[in-house]
Amino acid sequence: MAAAVSTVVRRVEELGDLAQAHIQQLSEAAGEDDHFLIRASAALEKLKLLCGEEKECSNPSNLLELYTQAILDMTYFEENKLVDEDFPEDSSSQKVKELISFLSEPEILVKENNMHPKLCDLLGDELLECLSWRRGALLYMYCHSLTKRREWLLKKSSLLKKVKRHFLHIFDC
Repeated sequence: MAAAVSTVVRRVEELGDLAQAHIQQLSEAAGEDDHFLIRASAALEKLKLLCGEEKECSNPSNLLELYTQAILDMTYFEENKLVDEDFPEDSSSQKVKELISFLSEPEILVKENNMHPKLCDLLGDELLECLSWRRGALLYMYCHSLTKRREWLLKKSSLLKKVKRHFLHIFDC
């Protein structure tokens, strides 16, 4: 169990560093301070401090909670940007996949390391539900924006079906 905890601590630290770099890029691109990016960055800084302490003393549940909260704040910023831009046709498909990946990472991490028989014991019911709802809402908004584009829908209905199947597979787990 101690090895699994140590592995989770290292992996959360790595993911936190990647997320922090992503937030930095988003902040620079936005050109202004955003409340959600600031909160995400603060959570990741706290995470970095906790991961820097003795690995054996780190509580994986607390680390995952901080990481998950940072991811929720960061992806919220990006989701709002996609909605404001009405899911740009040239880049939104890749961005939605990226956001779904970010929003799935905490659960994947727990499952890969067999940390707990029940995810809710480690991440908590509220965070699990929030991650699931956010993935579903993002998928709904994306598909809805595509179906509004009648012209696009006629040309690329096979792509829409493929996207729906891909994301439905995510929720099958």
